[in-house]
This record gives sequence, C-alpha cells and structure tokens, in this order.
Amino acid sequence: MSKKSGAGGSGSALGTNSVRFAVVGAGHMGANHIKKIRALGPTIGARVAVIVEPDELRATALAREFPENERPQIISNLGLLGEVGSDHYPEAAIVAVPASIHNETTLACLEQGLHVLVEKPLGFSALDCRELGTAAAKARKVLQVGMLERWSLAHLWQDWKPARGPWTINAVRSGPFVPRVGDTDVIHDLMIHDIDLFAMLNSMYDLAPVKTVRAWGRKLRSGMLDYAIVALDLEDGGMARFFASRLSAEASRGWEMTGPGWHASIDFMRRSLKRFERVGRGMDAFQAKETQWAGGDPLGLEITAFVRNVRGELESCEETISATRNFASLDHFLPTPKTVLRSHELIDEVLSCIKVLD
Repeated sequence: MSKKSGAGGSGSALGTNSVRFAVVGAGHMGANHIKKIRALGPTIGARVAVIVEPDELRATALAREFPENERPQIISNLGLLGEVGSDHYPEAAIVAVPASIHNETTLACLEQGLHVLVEKPLGFSALDCRELGTAAAKARKVLQVGMLERWSLAHLWQDWKPARGPWTINAVRSGPFVPRVGDTDVIHDLMIHDIDLFAMLNSMYDLAPVKTVRAWGRKLRSGMLDYAIVALDLEDGGMARFFASRLSAEASRGWEMTGPGWHASIDFMRRSLKRFERVGRGMDAFQAKETQWAGGDPLGLEITAFVRNVRGELESCEETISATRNFASLDHFLPTPKTVLRSHELIDEVLSCIKVLD
C-alpha cells in the first residue's frame, strides 16, 4: 500500500495550532491512542494527522471514525512520511508497534524530526535506554515513555509520607495469556510496571540499595518467559518481591507493603490505596485512610503531558501539576529515558541471573 488519504478533505476543524500526531501502529494500543487523541484533541490542542499501519483495512476503519474534514492520512510505513502533505505532516509520533521493534521505530521517528511518545518498554536493555536518550537529546526532541501506572500511583499516593526504614513490597501482576504480546517476555510486558514503580519510589525516598537479585521463570505459551518471580533484597533488610504471569485465569494488579509503623494495600485495577498507620501501642491502634481515583484516565493524562511537553508548557500543565504536586518532582515522575533507566538496569540484572524452570 502506498500513501492513501483518509477519504476526507485537507482541512482540519481543530485549527493549525494543534500538535499533529503520527500514530505508528494501529493495533490494540495504537487504536486506544487514536481514539483518546480524537476525544481530547479540541481541549489539549492535538490531532491525529497520520496513521502508519500496514493493515489498510484496520487503518481505514479507524480513520473513518473521524469527521470527514479531520480524517488522518494513511501510510503503510514510515519510509512514506516524505509523501505526506504539509497540512498532515506530523510534529510528534506515538509508537505503538510490537514491543520487539520499539527501539528501531523510535529511532526512525527521531531521525524524521519527530517528538516521540513510545509505549513500554522503551527498549530491552539499559543500553537501549541510554542510546535512545542520546538520540533524542541530539535531535533536540522530547522522548517520553508510556508508563501508565505512574499516573495511577501518583493520584493514589497523594500527600502520603510513609516512614522510612526497611520496607517490604509484594507486587502481583497477572492475567490470561494474550497472543498479541507473545513477542516479548512477561518481565518486559507486565512486571516492568512494578519494577518501574519500585525504582521510582526507591529514588524518591532514598531507600537502601539493592543487595541481591534472584529470579525464577517458566516458558509455557509464547516460547518466552510467561511466568516470573523476582526477589530483591535491600541492604537495610528491606525486600521487594515481584510476581508476574500471563497464565492466570483472571487479571490481578496489586501491591502489599509494610514499613516502620505502617502497612498498605494498593489495587491498581480498582485504583484504590488503603493505608494503616500506627497511632498507639495496641494492635488496633492504627489509623486507616483510603484514597481512590475513580474514573481516572491515565492514558489521557499521559497524552496531555506529552503535548504540553512538546509545546514547552509542561511545568504549567495543570493535569501534571495536580498529579505530582504532593507526590514527586517532575524530574522523578515523568517517564523519560533518564527516569526509566534504573528499572531497565534492574531488569538486566534479573535476566542475567534468572533460573528458567523446565
């Protein structure tokens, strides 16, 4: 398929000041991004200008959901971007292709002069993160990573300041097997969210360094790791345990945490955090507090923050400010090659020592 128009006119009802997006990959997550930008576009100043997708029928079906004068242009690959008209030529790209080609696709977008929001994982090693960060800096473009659980945790954590000291974290993230993610292992597919949050909290609260890493896994459905258990022991006696599986009958996303004088439970599916803090000596002398983020829209916030970042308006972005005001500085919070590097370093360690069970 060569370049094709989305069957509409060349004008846009959203105006010329909207950030024009190319959504690269129109599968499950790409379609979500397309629909979200379409819904938020008039509010945040953004529009889908181009859909890059080799499946013409899929791309056309998504393009036809737009009003005729706002329909994106369709091309089958990034090599055809030079044929896109000036009124559709993008300033930014969302990379939602299979995880196995995130790295090369992100580099191609940066080389085309585009700001990039790439779905996780940014790459498959810490070296990938460093190289992509260097490429973005050289191109002077924004490179942001899709780590949706950061937005959920920020809204749930709010102004909580748990006592420091040895923490324990037990994270579970599981669900049924889905063939579309069979091109990557369960650690980069699911567990990466929890390791990313751990690394972010470790940096924010200056927790103890990781002392030892142990890991076990099993390949059953995809030919890659579909099941994994990771144990991190910290130098102060704290510990973090991560369980991820694509072999479960039902989905589960949650944390159990303890620290000096407190314990907490986080349900990422229901977007709730229940915490209990000691206020006396008795076993019932704990004060309970629950925070919820009912109706939360992490994808919408992620896209909004990216648009503001592209415009150089991130520090005045109310959506980002409200999420991070009492939680973390932007330097810690926003998922960039720099802030996701530590999680990829930990994953590198995990994969170097993991015992794959028969």
